[in-house]
Amino acid sequence: MDIVTHALIGATAAAGWLPSQPELACGVVLGNVVPDLDAFSRLGGKQAFIRCHQTYTHSLAAMAAVLLVSVGLHFVSGPVWSMFVLGLAIGMVMHVGLDLTNSYGVQWAWPISRRRVALDWIFFIDLPALILTIAALGLIGMFGQDMAMLPWVSGIYVGLLFVYVAMRSLIARRAQRLAKESDEAAERTAVIPTTWLPWMFLVCRDLENASETFALNAITGQQSQARTVATFDAELPAAVSELIEWQAMRALSPYYRAVEQKQSSDEQAIVVRDLRIRNFDTRFGTLTCRLDAEGQIIDKQWEV
Repeated sequence: MDIVTHALIGATAAAGWLPSQPELACGVVLGNVVPDLDAFSRLGGKQAFIRCHQTYTHSLAAMAAVLLVSVGLHFVSGPVWSMFVLGLAIGMVMHVGLDLTNSYGVQWAWPISRRRVALDWIFFIDLPALILTIAALGLIGMFGQDMAMLPWVSGIYVGLLFVYVAMRSLIARRAQRLAKESDEAAERTAVIPTTWLPWMFLVCRDLENASETFALNAITGQQSQARTVATFDAELPAAVSELIEWQAMRALSPYYRAVEQKQSSDEQAIVVRDLRIRNFDTRFGTLTCRLDAEGQIIDKQWEV
């Protein structure tokens, strides 16, 4: 999920600990944000961002290290700092758990494995989750003077959020089953959640020299917005497939495909993009290359 949603979720969940254990509450809020500080890798360039985001700071190793620090602080400096760092670990677990439900996934086993795990249950911006969180924050604001109510509001919120995530897992599994049943001959199918409606999904699957995309209603099974996109991966020049940008995005998505190819007498233009992620008509990861008559890259633009 995006860092704003993580921060709001952390603040809402932590409010229940504020009256009795404020240091733990502060740790939970911060822990819900800390893993996304890897976004500062963007300062090292676009390639560094793709390589580092949702990797080491989202791993079991990072969470275990923070938990060990909490245990150590308990014996060295007393409960205050220990509880703060424990809250940090709890917040990190919440953050990583939610990011696992998204579509780009996390490298939870880093550094042992660089494989990303993505459950494709919830898009990283999710309207129902935001509405639930903002409503709970509104109640916390209303009962702010009555500290005894905060644990109840936060507890109910966390319970409802857990139920919502579990419900989304069931809906996603149904959508995946419906997409597979609609064409059992397809070798590979991606089913991506949408932002606005929990039962709507974006499907992409392989055809011969093309990909089929459509929207799927997981309740009715109805398909809409069907489209066949011609792909030119077999004709992709070596100069493009050897680019670090292409390799980084292809590692994120097997549906990172060459979708446009324009040829003139002295140069060629190629556009490569991820056909899975179509929320907001995003162009994240789109790579546009211009090549000369000899197949060498003249210019490239990478939207990250």
